[in-house]
Amino acid sequence: MGYICQNSPMPKIIGDSLENHRALTRHKLFDALGGLLAEQSFDTITMSQIASRANVGRTAVYNHFEDKEVLLLAYMNEATAEFSALLHESIDTEPDPIERLRIYVHAHLEMTSRYHLASRVHLRDQMSTEKSEHLHEHAGVIGNLLLNILIDAMKCEAIPMQDPHILVALIHACLSGQRLPSDPDKRRALCVASEAFVLRAVGASSEKIHALPSPKKRAEAEEHNTQASFMRCPVAH
Repeated sequence: MGYICQNSPMPKIIGDSLENHRALTRHKLFDALGGLLAEQSFDTITMSQIASRANVGRTAVYNHFEDKEVLLLAYMNEATAEFSALLHESIDTEPDPIERLRIYVHAHLEMTSRYHLASRVHLRDQMSTEKSEHLHEHAGVIGNLLLNILIDAMKCEAIPMQDPHILVALIHACLSGQRLPSDPDKRRALCVASEAFVLRAVGASSEKIHALPSPKKRAEAEEHNTQASFMRCPVAH
């Protein structure tokens, strides 16, 4: 209990043990940061906002993280670990590298939406130089997963020989700005369009690329005209 001030009231324990309490508090702070990242840029977020959104006291926040940059790095670490575990579980038994690439695209879109990281591609510019380097480390872990898939695809001639490192950067540039809609049909359409765009870009055979939903049929099926937003996807041109 060393983190409790002598004259402070006993904090409410939200788990069945102090260790569980700390883990639950950390996840509440992660959820709060994620929600705020969906609404505003990281440099405008304050520790007070995070504490308020998480419904915990400011002192509790500083008991876990010395500043918001340390919190962001822990948040990114959890996102990276979850993404890696999810991806390995899905691709380790899949022999076809094109199918593994397809899985990667979907998993990446799910990750950026779950952790509200879409369109937050300039986080490094909003952090101190020392701590921004750690963001590069997390990006490297994710990039290596994609790099290995692309190298395997070239080895078995599923895609033409090309610089895989350049492909990693281009694919991530394509995916990082996307945010999955909550509507299931729109969500699936965006996933399929992104997947098709990436597979065409790396040179996969047309037989491996799933048919895209018709923009006309989608517009007719929806109450409001969403064709304009659909056509923003490069695949639709």
